Amino acid sequence: MSAASSASLQQRISEQLQALSQVGETLTLRLLELEERLASLEQQIGDLGTNLADDPASLESSEILAHTEERIARLEELLNEQHPSAQVHPFPPRTEEHRQPPAPSSEEPELELELNPFPDEEEQPFMDELSA
Repeated sequence: MSAASSASLQQRISEQLQALSQVGETLTLRLLELEERLASLEQQIGDLGTNLADDPASLESSEILAHTEERIARLEELLNEQHPSAQVHPFPPRTEEHRQPPAPSSEEPELELELNPFPDEEEQPFMDELSA
C-alpha cells in the first residue's frame, strides 16, 4: 500500500471514530434527560398518592366501595341458599364418562325446564344411514 492510501484510510477511520463518539455523547445526554424526567414524574405520582390518601372524598368512596362489596356478597349468599342445585361453577370438573342427567319427575317439570332449557335428545340416524 502506498503512503497516500494509508493516510486517507487513517483519516476516514478518525472521522468515523469522531462521529461515533458524537453519537455516544448525544445518546448519553438524552439518557440523562430521560432519567430526570422519570424522577420528576415519580415525584408527581408520589405527591398525588399522598394527596389522595389525605383526601376525605377518596376515603368516603373507598368506604362506599367496601359496603357495595359486602352487599354483593350477601346477595350471592342469599341466591345460593335459595337455589343450591343451580350454583354456577366457572369450570365444571371434567369426567371421562358421559353422564346422563336424571330423568325429570312428573312433579317438577317446570323446575327441570328452568334448570335445563335445552334437554338432550336421542341421537338420530344420519340421512346416509337411512338409505343404506
